[in-house]
This record gives sequence, structure tokens and C-alpha cells, in this order.
Amino acid sequence: MSHREFPASVTQATICSYFWAGVAIGVLPFQSGKDWAFSVIEALDEPPIEVIEIATANDRNSAMDALQAAAHGADQQAAGRLLLADILAQLKSGDISAAEATLAAMRIAQTTSLPDEVYYHFDGLDDELRLAANGAYGNPTEITLDVLKALEEHAGAT
Repeated sequence: MSHREFPASVTQATICSYFWAGVAIGVLPFQSGKDWAFSVIEALDEPPIEVIEIATANDRNSAMDALQAAAHGADQQAAGRLLLADILAQLKSGDISAAEATLAAMRIAQTTSLPDEVYYHFDGLDDELRLAANGAYGNPTEITLDVLKALEEHAGAT
């Protein structure tokens, strides 16, 4: 499985934070962090011990502990924006629904210390989707477009 490419400006600690948060909230499989760690090991003559510990973790808990330790000093908000970009791609490709995207975005906002207004933006969109699904208010297609715009807006500052 290939992993996403990260901008050169993103630190290793932030990438570890990205994988830790993504696995913790259920939007990334824990193997994705291990795959990334193996790719770092293959690319470097002397990979950091923290990355080796991630790659060689025997189970999810060990991998999570190693990711968390390696995420010390990470830019949590940058990790959150990277995860929001993943959710945006999944929504655009039809892999998840707008409702799943808003719930994931709220969990990402909370877990990665994004500003409160990011959480509340998606919470409001989630409420609108529920109302539209029940026929009480709004058009689901238009609200889905609003969810896409919100994801683009909040994922954009990486």
C-alpha cells in the first residue's frame, strides 16, 4: 500500500502526529503509519530510532505508542489539516458520504487542536445534513457542496 506524499515543509514529528491522530480516530489504518516508517527506513542510511520503533511495532498499541513518542514537538494543527485533506479526497471520490466526512472532520478538529471554529463549522454542517435527510430543512446536495467547501477551506493552510 502506498502512502500519501507529504510537503517538504512537514516535519517528521508532524507526520507521526498525522498517523497517530488518523489511526486514533479511525480514518487511517494503523498499518499506514508502519508503511510510512518502512519507506523512511528504506530512504535513509541512518533512520531515526523512533521511526524504526514505529516500523517494527508488533501491534496497534505498540505502533500508537511509538507514533505518539515520535510526534513530540509536532505541529498538531498541520497534522489535522493533512487529515482534513484526506477526508476531502475521500468525499470527492465517493468513498465516504458527506455525513461521514463531517463526523470525521469534527473528530479531527478535536484530536489535533484545530481552532474551535473548525469543529463548530463541521458540527453545523452535520446538523444541516441531518435536517435535510429528515426532509425538515435544506437540500442534501447543496449541503454536500458546503461540506466540500469547508474541507477545502480548513485543509488549505498546510
